[in-house]
Amino acid sequence: MNALEPDDQADQQSDQQPEPPVSWQIRFARSRAAAWIEMCRPYTGTWMLFSSALMVLTAAEGSLFWGLPFQYGSMIVAFAYAAGLIGNALDGEIDSTSRLMRPIPAGKISTRTALLGAAFPTALGVTVGFATDWRVGVIGLAMLASSVLYNVAWRGSVLGFLAFALIGVLLPVGAIQAVDEGFPNAHLLWVIPIGALTGMATFMIYKLPDFEKDDVDGSRSVLHWLGIDTAISMSWAVLAAGLALAAASINLSGGNLAWLLGPLLYFIIAGLFCIWMLMRRVSEVRLILQRWLIVPFLPVMLIGWLGAAASA
Repeated sequence: MNALEPDDQADQQSDQQPEPPVSWQIRFARSRAAAWIEMCRPYTGTWMLFSSALMVLTAAEGSLFWGLPFQYGSMIVAFAYAAGLIGNALDGEIDSTSRLMRPIPAGKISTRTALLGAAFPTALGVTVGFATDWRVGVIGLAMLASSVLYNVAWRGSVLGFLAFALIGVLLPVGAIQAVDEGFPNAHLLWVIPIGALTGMATFMIYKLPDFEKDDVDGSRSVLHWLGIDTAISMSWAVLAAGLALAAASINLSGGNLAWLLGPLLYFIIAGLFCIWMLMRRVSEVRLILQRWLIVPFLPVMLIGWLGAAASA
């Protein structure tokens, strides 16, 4: 019987050795549960939950049934999860060219399954919204429709910011409607330009880190029309215009400007840091850091404005 060559012996020994155990973190990252969580975008849902609940609380100056902020926040989160699932499903084909690690292009979840999965948070949002007030339910559905419209028709269009501008208006309007009394009429029309500017700034700052990825899949938002350098400065200009208009409306129609001191202070500190950082060199990592610092500030600005207006 011929003896095995040294290389054959080494190969046989390596075949017999057990594979090292895979950590639970890696197993979870590869699981369908992680794919569902990624598509729902829990980070976005979390800050929208607290933001929308605080909008109701400040619009009512704290004098309301304690569960109402939770009800409105729950509706917003449910629709946000539904929008995440529907958006991933509708963007599956586009993502296959530039975002291969997302659940649908990676083959973890099918488009049909994602759409079916969106039925549960949609039904939950409708139930909670209409139980709160039928007009609140309609506003919630309108926000979901705006998100779907963006994915269907406006993701690769310069009109994409309009969907976010509409959501920026509807979010505080829904909070005011949930309260249903006590909010000064003098401020009701101001919510349209302030909310629209806030939503537009959210879109521009949120999309800036995806500038190069959108180049790959052919999307052309208003950021591409402006060009990357102009888009950054224009995003900050829109944000500053929203904050200035919020302060001006309180000054003209009455209210307590102290509510806006917190948002203004955060805007100055975080804004100066982001501007200094981007003046040194623009990079995707720095744009993502700007997104994490500034996008959550935008609903805080609306919260401060609602509190200031309600105190009139």
